[in-house]
Amino acid sequence: TGKRLFMRDGCYECHGILGQGSNGYGPRLGPDPISMQGIKNYLRNPSGNMPPYSAKIVSDQDVADIHAYLKSVARPVDIKNIPLFTK
Repeated sequence: TGKRLFMRDGCYECHGILGQGSNGYGPRLGPDPISMQGIKNYLRNPSGNMPPYSAKIVSDQDVADIHAYLKSVARPVDIKNIPLFTK
């Protein structure tokens, strides 16, 4: 559900499909996101170029689901574990 909402609400456009962030746009959100309350507070009262998302647009339950999705994103493989880069 969280991934669907992340895509539906356009979060991926600035933060990347996996919440990995995007150069010059949105910062990295996952795989270790800030607290659900922190995300909700920022959505409601953002700074910078991000528009606010009221509870009418993204409900508190939606925020919880998006947070759960960001927590579920797997950590990237350590470069030391990629044979091509260890030679």
